[in-house]
Formats: sequence, structure tokens, C-alpha cells
Amino acid sequence: MRSFDPNPESTCLAGKITVAQYREMVRREDREGIAALVQKRFAERYLDPVLDGPNRHGFAVLAVCCLMVEALESFRHGWPRTEGKSEAAFCGFFQAHDEFRDLRPVAHEFYRAVRCAILHQAETTQGWRVHRDDGLLLEQDGIHWISAREFAERLKSVLHRYCEALTTSDWRSPVWTKARAKLQSICRNCGASDVSRLT
Repeated sequence: MRSFDPNPESTCLAGKITVAQYREMVRREDREGIAALVQKRFAERYLDPVLDGPNRHGFAVLAVCCLMVEALESFRHGWPRTEGKSEAAFCGFFQAHDEFRDLRPVAHEFYRAVRCAILHQAETTQGWRVHRDDGLLLEQDGIHWISAREFAERLKSVLHRYCEALTTSDWRSPVWTKARAKLQSICRNCGASDVSRLT
């Protein structure tokens, strides 16, 4: 049986990068290292399983993508959690990223009929259907067809651009201040103490 280390500092944030290693990256203001940590965290937890998994299903892909949208928005805003902000997170995400401009006019409807319906009922509602072909959003005869594969690919593009911004932005810029605030919250959730020293 595997032995688990109870020390929060040894908790992996992404790949084999621990809280202690993240602390050291912050001390060195290692923008590239932390950007790679963020990229790896989202890739291994969200994108790789749904884009590369052999038995992926459109509903599972879209469910995981919806989780990632909220998580990525919490990084972008520095939110410790999205409680009470989920709908705003989705609408803001679609507004902020041109990859999802097709969903801007139906952002609130997508939130209720796709994100909430999949999360709470394991199905889409209100005339929304899921497919895995090309074209992010197709509308026909009052039905909205959303491509889970296209959604995930576009989400991957947004993540890549976000991590590039982390790599090239100044350590004290808003993008970094907010990312470090979110990472502090993640470390705190791991049980790490004195996370205020991580900024």
C-alpha cells in the first residue's frame, strides 16, 4: 500500500511540482516555471483526459470543460472560489476570449442549459444538444448544437495564451497578482500554512 505524506508542503500542485517547490519559484519570481505549473495543472486535470482519452463522450468532455472554465476564470480574477459567481464566470469568460464569441449572445442560456444541466442532471436542457463534430455552435430548428470537441480545443487555446501572458508579463502586473492570489488559495486548500509569504 502506498504511503501518503501528510505534510502539506509535499502536496503536488501539478505533475510532481509540490507546494514547497512552488514557494521556491515564488521566491525566485520564476514566471516561466509557474506558468508551466499552471499549464500542466490544467492539462493533466482537464484537457488531456478529454482530448486524448480513448473512450471520451461529448457529455463528459463538456462537463470537464465547464469545470475548467470556472477554474480558469478564478485564476484570471484571483478568486479563491467561484461560489455565487459561476454564471458571471461563464459570461465573463465568453466575453473575454474571442474563441467563444459565438456563445456571447447565448451565454446565460448556455450556463443554465448546458453547464448547470450537465452538472446537476447529467443532461442538457432547453433544446441544447451535444456533438463532437466541427463548428462550436450550430443552430437549427430551435435546437442549439454545441461541439464538445471544438469547445475543448478552443479552451486549450485560451489556456495556452493565458500561460504565455504569465510568462511575458511583469511579476507585479495584474495578471500575476491575480494568479498568485489564486495559487495562494490552492496552497491554503492543501493545508499549507503561512501562504501569505507566497506573494
